[in-house]
Amino acid sequence: MPVKGLTRYFRLFRHIQNPGEYLFHKGKIRSRSLQFITKPNAISFLVPESVYQVFKEIFMADVYEIDDLVKTLPIKPLVIDIGANVGFFDFLLLSKLDQALIYSYEPLISNVEKLEKTILANPAIQKNIFINQLAVTGSAQDFLELYSEDTEDNQVVASIFSDFNANNSKSIKVPCITLSDIIRDTGFKTIDLLKMDCEGSEYDIIYNTKQELIQLIRKMVVEVHDVDAEKNNVTYFTNYLKQLGFAVTHQPINNFCHALEAEKIG
Repeated sequence: MPVKGLTRYFRLFRHIQNPGEYLFHKGKIRSRSLQFITKPNAISFLVPESVYQVFKEIFMADVYEIDDLVKTLPIKPLVIDIGANVGFFDFLLLSKLDQALIYSYEPLISNVEKLEKTILANPAIQKNIFINQLAVTGSAQDFLELYSEDTEDNQVVASIFSDFNANNSKSIKVPCITLSDIIRDTGFKTIDLLKMDCEGSEYDIIYNTKQELIQLIRKMVVEVHDVDAEKNNVTYFTNYLKQLGFAVTHQPINNFCHALEAEKIG
């Protein structure tokens, strides 16, 4: 469950070598990017204002409960990250499991460029992250229409749903790949972790991927968004995964979004 209050600062100190950058310089975020270093394994990365809230969500609110999560993973897990944004989750995971192999998927070029820049600045992780500038779908198609903010800077809430966010006034088409093709292309018979933060696309991806491929996934951490009262909501999504043999828990992040964890039984 996302933590609040003073506990967020304990998480900051647990995950970041230089928490003073946040404590003493967060007021400068409008004039310069903050620069942090993870621990125990050191990865240096920048946080511009446009993704400041994403940084706090992952490193302070700790929505993925990273220390508990890594205890459930092997030393060298195979990870698929759908909706990598600028890579904060990947950096946090690699700071705890430096042998993780991560296939990252992010459709927006501004985010991919930031992610690539961080990887180039940290040679030790260049062999760990494979970046793919693609959207991920369940149903096969060449391009996916996304609705995003009308800016060239980092995008946080680009979605397939036009009304997902009031600021998403721009329509863009991005190349895509199915989760089925990703699983087949990796050549691995087991996916240790599937992480998804894709602003509503989690439904198409899971519902329209063959069940036998979903069952190759040992663990999922998903930000699930309540979009409608039919199939695109956390209750239906949870029950669907349970039918596929997963134990599922979820906690609210806000009144629209939930942090969901699913683990294959047996």
